[in-house]
Amino acid sequence: MFFNLTSGVPSSSPPREFELGYLITFKESPTRAENILAAVQSRGVGQVVRPVDHGLAPIVAVHTREYVEYLKTAYEKWIDIGGNPDGIFPDCAPVREFENRRKWGEDKKKGDGSQTKSKFPYAKDGGDLGRPGYFCFDMTGVIAEGTYKAAYDAAQVALTGADILMNEAERGVFALCRPPGHHAHKDLCAIAVRHLIDTHRVGRVAILDIDYHHGNGTQELFYEANNPLYVSLHAAVSYPYYWGSEDETGHSTGEGFNVNVPLKLGTQDEEYLDALKGVIDGAIRAFKPDALVVSLGVDTFKDDPIGGFFLTTECYTDIGRAIASVGVPTLFVMEGGYNVGKIGENVTNVLLGFDGK
Repeated sequence: MFFNLTSGVPSSSPPREFELGYLITFKESPTRAENILAAVQSRGVGQVVRPVDHGLAPIVAVHTREYVEYLKTAYEKWIDIGGNPDGIFPDCAPVREFENRRKWGEDKKKGDGSQTKSKFPYAKDGGDLGRPGYFCFDMTGVIAEGTYKAAYDAAQVALTGADILMNEAERGVFALCRPPGHHAHKDLCAIAVRHLIDTHRVGRVAILDIDYHHGNGTQELFYEANNPLYVSLHAAVSYPYYWGSEDETGHSTGEGFNVNVPLKLGTQDEEYLDALKGVIDGAIRAFKPDALVVSLGVDTFKDDPIGGFFLTTECYTDIGRAIASVGVPTLFVMEGGYNVGKIGENVTNVLLGFDGK
């Protein structure tokens, strides 16, 4: 039986995002979640419940408090300094050496161990005008009015999903989160995984990321850890561009616990299912997980406006069946998928396939 977690569909959404030099209509619309919820209810996937508020503690166990505090007031401060009401579009970002890590890292100390002080209010995050870029990866993840509440509520959905999975011994739980989060450093899936390990004392947790895009946020958080195992099937050399290669296998105690499976543009049903079954029968079974968390993206669909794979709606049922073969309690956390007309059917096909229907 499935429990489906939703906090209601956040209505806030930035009107535009910046892509390929153009301001375009923002793709991650509330309609996505509305259509998924409607499909879950109409197809009888399971009971729909609302989440429990866990507060900030499990969130700051993953994110820095500095980042959380920034999100709380980011939009209001942006407006106060004359920013575009459509959302936060940073003027600059501290990439590579431009972040001035020599100043703010260990090298900021003088030889005698003291720190050089300036008579001007320089800050690591750049202050009010620099802060938007400091906490930003790109200009498709736009912060707008209501972003903090939507992200906070989404985290509570994922956390409650983890609770129900373990406390009520459910086989499968679906957390309908909006906005998606597996690119965030760190993300919704990671918050749920950390909660499973630290609060519920689950022995071994595997993460299976089947979004079209690599989950760089999840990978970064657990890259030096041997629990959880992180496995990602994603498009090769696509967004987020700098992560996702097969040679990224983990570091230190995490070596061998990060498995990337990049797939070529145009991947279709059979080759995708072969790759999925390969990692399930290989890395995931070898890990012997006690629980599985799935970053569920359906932007692998053939008519998705962002993705470049060609999976059919029917294939998602087979994906659900393959995931069920792992045979452990499974939490599905919603990620991408931008064909709003088919997203509900594609998501519910995964869930029904997992449930043996």
